[in-house]
Amino acid sequence: MPLPGQGVVPTGNLYLELSSVIRRAFVPVLFVQIYYASPSLFFFLGGAEKAAGGLSQITIPIQGQSMVTGQFTGPAGGFNAPQIIPAIQNAQFPLVYWVVPVPLYFGERVLEVTDTVISTTKARMNDVWNVTTQNLARLMFLNNNTQTNTLLPNSMIDAFDNGTNVQVYGGINRLAPGNQSWKGNYFTAATGSGLPGTAGYTRTTMSNQLMQSADLAGGESVTFGLMNPGDLATLNSDFIGVERSFTNPGREFSMTTAVRSSFPNVNVAGVPIFADHFCPQGTVLFPNSKYTKWYMSEDAAFDFSGFYSLIPLGQMGQQGVVVVGYNQVTSKPSSNTIVVGVGNPAFNNPI
Repeated sequence: MPLPGQGVVPTGNLYLELSSVIRRAFVPVLFVQIYYASPSLFFFLGGAEKAAGGLSQITIPIQGQSMVTGQFTGPAGGFNAPQIIPAIQNAQFPLVYWVVPVPLYFGERVLEVTDTVISTTKARMNDVWNVTTQNLARLMFLNNNTQTNTLLPNSMIDAFDNGTNVQVYGGINRLAPGNQSWKGNYFTAATGSGLPGTAGYTRTTMSNQLMQSADLAGGESVTFGLMNPGDLATLNSDFIGVERSFTNPGREFSMTTAVRSSFPNVNVAGVPIFADHFCPQGTVLFPNSKYTKWYMSEDAAFDFSGFYSLIPLGQMGQQGVVVVGYNQVTSKPSSNTIVVGVGNPAFNNPI
């Protein structure tokens, strides 16, 4: 409905008359006001591997302890007889399926044939992607309790846990004898020595954290770090305090060569640290992308069924559905780190 009394638009009966005989000019673009970007989602989505059918579609053989033993020998070259030491078991994960139904009703379609400014069908199809990515991104940062909520995917929260909150991961009990290696590196910031505590991360404590994580992972560095924007801003402020700008002879700062301050992400000890809106405030995640991956169904990778008639149901119209089969899986939790209880965010950014 046009707004009366705005600019040259009149009010009263004249407004009603003009609104009956004058069309409005529309901007032919739909501006979406909601949703958030997630660098984590698009990183993992871009590197997703294919998975197919069968039971427990993602089955990963893991070795949790040594399978042989060694010893030093003397002049005679003697040694103890070898023994069979079982050390391999399967971590098993399902693909979970996210579906988004899309309606295409008769009356709506007829009305849009000739005088459409914004196609609601195109808008809905665009929204399918947005709604899907928002939910998939959000679920990466939640303990989805997949032992009970069996329709939900695994996440970085349960993958990187050490048994404190998620005891069973991939069907393997982390607290059972012989399964110590199936634990992630889980820290509480306020109690761990050398960790940020309630003050938030600085360059020094972040460097210490990365060194500790690499040591616990057998010498492998994590790929990147993920923080809530408020927590990353606190770390960023420690960098801003030591920024320096240098002017070379014959060079000046101008509109095209402006001074750049602050950082969209920071790099500590060769590890980039990113902000992700969906990362819970006070929680920091350090994935190793060599072992933490997305697996996507080769038969349901954002596939659309096409529109099918509703006439058999006694209705003129159509409907279709988009389906995604996937899961996020870690094949080596000990190469990943999670830190909870990080304090002093620069601003509050609740999910």
